[in-house]
Amino acid sequence: MAEPAQSQDGGVEKLQGEVWQGTRDGKPGEGSLFYRLEFNADNNVEVTKQSGGFNKTETQKWSLNGDSVLIESLNGDEITDFDGASLAFVDSEEIRFSLDGDGFNIHKWYKYRAFAHVLFVLIGLMALNELCRRLKWSNYVLWFALPIVLIPLWSSYEITYWFKWVKLYSVVGAAALFTLIRFTKVGDMKWAKFGAGAFLAINISEAVMQDFSMGNLANVLNAIGGVLSIITLAGWAMIHADKSKQQDMIWPAMTTFWIIAYDVWNIVFVYLNFPGSATAQMMVLIAATLPSLFIKKGTWLQARAFTLAGSFMYYFSCPFMYESNVVPMPRNDELMLAAGAASFIINGIYAYVFFSKKFRQRQAVASA
Repeated sequence: MAEPAQSQDGGVEKLQGEVWQGTRDGKPGEGSLFYRLEFNADNNVEVTKQSGGFNKTETQKWSLNGDSVLIESLNGDEITDFDGASLAFVDSEEIRFSLDGDGFNIHKWYKYRAFAHVLFVLIGLMALNELCRRLKWSNYVLWFALPIVLIPLWSSYEITYWFKWVKLYSVVGAAALFTLIRFTKVGDMKWAKFGAGAFLAINISEAVMQDFSMGNLANVLNAIGGVLSIITLAGWAMIHADKSKQQDMIWPAMTTFWIIAYDVWNIVFVYLNFPGSATAQMMVLIAATLPSLFIKKGTWLQARAFTLAGSFMYYFSCPFMYESNVVPMPRNDELMLAAGAASFIINGIYAYVFFSKKFRQRQAVASA
């Protein structure tokens, strides 16, 4: 057991001023839950709980009982998740929450390490994208071999939320398809081009269903933004592998405006539903957007699949790295609603521009 739990006085001294954080999979309609515990003097602890439809911070009481931490809510508190729970030290960096057969890990938080991890995710995924662009063999190792070889490891962790598993294998499958489009005759087949576009539409649809299932106004607004992203996809038949040395998969019809509107929608989706992952997932989006805008245009979908698949494989292989290094984003009910509205508005503007252009083109054809 960890040193903080050896004696009550020593433990109190050790925990005072420390911040601990943890994430757990919620029930249907909750998304993922994020907890932050800030231990203060006088046995006070600031308990923050965030989920899809919940965002509260309350001052509660904490104490030590042998090798466990006890946290008790006060009368009128809405956060009662720790009442009656066992919070046992695994070691000096980790506490195990257990209650009624449910459990998750709470990690000691280090500010600078957490920010360094965010940068690591960004830089690492950009490097992964370049690796997949330049070394053909790496694609077959990453997207065909490892997703099978690592199943025993991934299954050993307590990742139970269906959405995460669906996302993992849908994006890995897309990365595998894009590899075949780039390096084989599959790229000449219409079904493969359609499949590449369908991957993106399905990827958005999965999130839209999650948002609608939450039922909150912010989520519904963001879900509508996602629907607009889907219906404004165009030009999938032009997807092809170019003649460059890298044989990149190019989508010429993918516009910068659409990419930005999509990024806003996706960031808002994670922000609303998976608050413990929002900052890291923002880096995943940036890791795909920057190369496609400044290194090689037209490669956004390819980069999106590689970086998203890479991030999910990293999470499933080392969930503790993500969970122990969460950098929380500012979050309250007003900000959540503003985020949902922003997604709705920017995707609405793009949809207006998109369909106005289509209308003018049809008028021009009719006039001719």
